[in-house]
Amino acid sequence: AAAVAAAPATTAAADASSDRFAGLERRAAAGDADAAAELGGLLGVCWRHSKGSAKQIEETVISGMAAGVDPPRIAGTPAPPELVILLLQQAQPELEQRCAGLDRERLWKDRTRAPALLERAADAGRVEAMLDYAQYAFVGYNGPRHMLMDADEVVRRKQKARAYLRQALGRGDARALFLLGDAYASGPLENVDPLQSYAYLSAFFRSPAAQEWPPRLGELYLQTLAQHLDAQQLAQAQAQGLQLYRDFEAGAPTQ
Repeated sequence: AAAVAAAPATTAAADASSDRFAGLERRAAAGDADAAAELGGLLGVCWRHSKGSAKQIEETVISGMAAGVDPPRIAGTPAPPELVILLLQQAQPELEQRCAGLDRERLWKDRTRAPALLERAADAGRVEAMLDYAQYAFVGYNGPRHMLMDADEVVRRKQKARAYLRQALGRGDARALFLLGDAYASGPLENVDPLQSYAYLSAFFRSPAAQEWPPRLGELYLQTLAQHLDAQQLAQAQAQGLQLYRDFEAGAPTQ
């Protein structure tokens, strides 16, 4: 009886999500930059999003690594399982809300539209689109070989993404500090550079935007990067991170 009672609500939620998606499509086609930003973000991330509790995320990561699944890399070395789990758990609540009820098969088929939609919205000044473009600029490429075959467009998108992150910083969004640090940790927007990554991430973890993040996440990410730095480099990265944060707080341009 419980399952039967739940069915109408589930159907209603799916219908509402379908209506939301269709509405965004219409508005984006009519030139609405806000709709293009939201639609591009959904297409960029929700095709690969799976619902799950914090415990389920932990179990999935541990099982995957035990089965030989390669973890993400930080400065060329595998990320610690705890860090992977914390990063996924941190992102999950927003993704649950953002992607609720959407048809993943439809999103998969349309995912390659994400970069163009986000670029249009970012060029119109939408900060969310700037941040999303930096994360989803290469949606649709099937690995490095495919990207090499379209090298000129890949370079153009990298340049766009870098510029957008600097613009987002100039607009006072600290999330751009995290995304720049993450890019220096693993690419592909920037060449892997653990010193630069440490600097940008340490600046982010000083910011009010990071206060709701688990302290252990920032601690572990910075520890992982520090393993790639000698004492002099670490001191330089820490000093640079403090200056980046001060410049960000003052609204000064960030290099």
